[in-house]
Amino acid sequence: MHTSLDLLADAADAQRSYDSYDPGYISSSCPSSPETRPTRSVVASYPRHLRPRKAAHKPLKGSRVTVKKSKPELNARRKELLDRAYGIKSLENSPVNEQQLFVLRTVYNEITMYPTEPWLALMAVVLHRSLRQVKNWFSNCRQKNGSGEAMCSDTLTDVGERVRLRPSAIELCQWSDAFFEEVIMILNFRTARQLHWERTRASNQCT
Repeated sequence: MHTSLDLLADAADAQRSYDSYDPGYISSSCPSSPETRPTRSVVASYPRHLRPRKAAHKPLKGSRVTVKKSKPELNARRKELLDRAYGIKSLENSPVNEQQLFVLRTVYNEITMYPTEPWLALMAVVLHRSLRQVKNWFSNCRQKNGSGEAMCSDTLTDVGERVRLRPSAIELCQWSDAFFEEVIMILNFRTARQLHWERTRASNQCT
């Protein structure tokens, strides 16, 4: 499977455009043209309670988006994710499946080798693995591949918190919990869809 951080970010932006669409708006530049609704991203196929939460992203000079979110709201969301992550029960020695592994590797290779605890909790919830398992996976990868100190750089999130990201991720945008959540949700959905398509094709070829 192939993935691109830019494509995932574009999909997250497309979802926000869809969510913010105003049905009463008609373009003044094309008054006679029929009203066109933005293309719906893959996340819209999720059940509503599983879709990423809406975030008020605004353009940032030199980057893709930024997020403004009140500290109490952010802390409440983080507590919710941590509580859900700690409540997940899974066998400690059970290996990750193909879908979970692809999502984890994409985060490790393209976003960060050092995800924050809220980001770890989010991945645990989305992938349905215990928080300890997700932490250990990243720790084991760093030990296996080296600490990667030179491969990640410090940067600030939308609320001024310091995170360590891959240079390509830093160039993409100013990151936030909400934007990371959207990227993970889209990546997980696309991975599941791709694996399902590959298995269906393989099954049809065998019959």
